[in-house]
Amino acid sequence: MESSQSRVANTQPVPNDVREAANIYEDEINLIDYFLVLWKRKSLILLGSVLPALIVGLILFFSPRNYKVTYVYDVRGWSIYDIRDRSIYDVRGRSIYDVRDRSIYDVRDQSIYDVSNWSLNEKNYRMFLDKFFSKENIDKIVNRLRENGLHRYAEQMTKASTTEGLKKFVDFEVSPPYMDLTSAKITDPVELVRSLEQIRQLSAQLLNMTVVGRPKNDIPKISLVIRDNLENVISVYTVEQQLTAAARRLRASVAENEENSFELQLALKTDKAVLAKLKNIKTPVSDGGASSIALQFDISGKTEYLPVEYQIQATESKITQVEGEIAANEERYGYYKNLLALNEKLLAELKNKTSSYYTIQQFHSFLTALVNSYESKELKSYLNSYIKRIENRISASAPVTGKPSVSAVARGTAKKSGIVLAISLMISIFAAFLLEGIQKSQGVTAK
Repeated sequence: MESSQSRVANTQPVPNDVREAANIYEDEINLIDYFLVLWKRKSLILLGSVLPALIVGLILFFSPRNYKVTYVYDVRGWSIYDIRDRSIYDVRGRSIYDVRDRSIYDVRDQSIYDVSNWSLNEKNYRMFLDKFFSKENIDKIVNRLRENGLHRYAEQMTKASTTEGLKKFVDFEVSPPYMDLTSAKITDPVELVRSLEQIRQLSAQLLNMTVVGRPKNDIPKISLVIRDNLENVISVYTVEQQLTAAARRLRASVAENEENSFELQLALKTDKAVLAKLKNIKTPVSDGGASSIALQFDISGKTEYLPVEYQIQATESKITQVEGEIAANEERYGYYKNLLALNEKLLAELKNKTSSYYTIQQFHSFLTALVNSYESKELKSYLNSYIKRIENRISASAPVTGKPSVSAVARGTAKKSGIVLAISLMISIFAAFLLEGIQKSQGVTAK
């Protein structure tokens, strides 16, 4: 009886406050155990965390420093790729008689030939980076570095086969930076297209080129080699791209003029046939001296009835007008064709020479020698104008500051040492508890 009562008493629930107090007591014991382990293994934790951070800090501090020099270029201007989209040669959809309102030499004034600025919108900037970091151009830089006795730097650039690797030696940055629509969260498709179009039209204002290397005394020579490539060799690639675009537009112009020639000849033939029929009409003369026969004649969308003599005069005037347009179209066709041939000659010069270290100054010399070989006043005028644009391009390629200072690249010693300290501390604490657990398990086994 008493035993059953004691069992009933033992099975009674423990109050909540008692259980909570027991849990707190156990937590306090666990925390104390953890601190005891940390204190016991303090030497291991201290050495395991501080020593690696100290070693990394000393290595970074005493290792050779990298130095950098930054050139800033003013790259403001209009983009050739924006201008190409304009239908400056388009005569489709116009009346063939509107062609006479255009000067046959208007093409000289079109900006597709303007190479006097950088035109670095986002698209052109990507193309510029692809061309600069292309294997062909990097090989040119490496060969020029070797010619200047900078073999170690040349070998380092050769080993950096990827664009990201090469950016450790030469990097570019535009100001202001191009917009990123991913962070704009535009959901409206119309607004998105409009924003994309606006971004395409935006051009950079400044281009920063940073050259990094060592030792400090070699940086001026290294930067001059890379700067010469950027200003004088990459400009040739830009000129080649623009000449290719211009040749494409000129071919379209030649085709348009051939089409206009057929339409104008057809119009002239029709007008002459009408004139012949009008002259064959025999008309009696009225007392006023004019023909008594009036034929229907459409003028500006209105129907008029005019005497035959007036219609003959109007048709003759129209024939004269069309003949003038045919003559202008033929002259325009000849000019465009000659200009296309000249354009292709310039393009062939660049394509044959760009595999070598061909500079824009050499291209300028080629142009000045070429002027005297042409007798056409129009082509000479075009070449002289184009030479001026090339000269403007050469002057636009100069940096804002001719001799920027060389500065040391921050090693980030404190930051990197702090990261190593944090990682080493976590590893040391883990090792301390691991050793403590192994030691306890061995003690239990021994008992």
